[in-house]
Amino acid sequence: MEKILCVALGGGIGAACRYILTELCNMHGGAFFPYGTVLANVIGSFLIGVLFVFFNSHSSLSPLVKLLFVTGVLGGFTTFSTYNMELLTMARTGEFTFALLYLGLNVIGGFAACWLGYAAGNAIV
Repeated sequence: MEKILCVALGGGIGAACRYILTELCNMHGGAFFPYGTVLANVIGSFLIGVLFVFFNSHSSLSPLVKLLFVTGVLGGFTTFSTYNMELLTMARTGEFTFALLYLGLNVIGGFAACWLGYAAGNAIV
C-alpha cells in the first residue's frame, strides 16, 4: 500500500507541475503550437537520465524514493499520451510540417535530453 501511495503522491506533484508549465506556455504562444508538451517531455527525459545515475550510485535509498520520483513525479509530469493525441490531430488536420517538427522535437529532443541528463548525473557523481 505504501508503494501505491508514493506513486500517487508523486503523480499528483508531477501532474500539477505539468499543468503549471502548460498554462505558462499557453500564455506565451503555446495554444498555437503545443510546446508545453515538448518541454514537459524533454525536461522529464533529462531528469530521468539524472535520476537513473543518482539512484544507481545511491543504492542504499529506499525503493520507495525511486517510486516517488521516477514512477510518480516524472510519470505524472511527462505527457506521452497527450503528445500522441496532439501529433495525431496535427496529422489529421493536414498540418504536416508542424507534425514533423513536433515529432522530431519530442523524440530527438527527448532522447538528447535523456542522454544529457545521464551525462550530467555522471559528472555530478
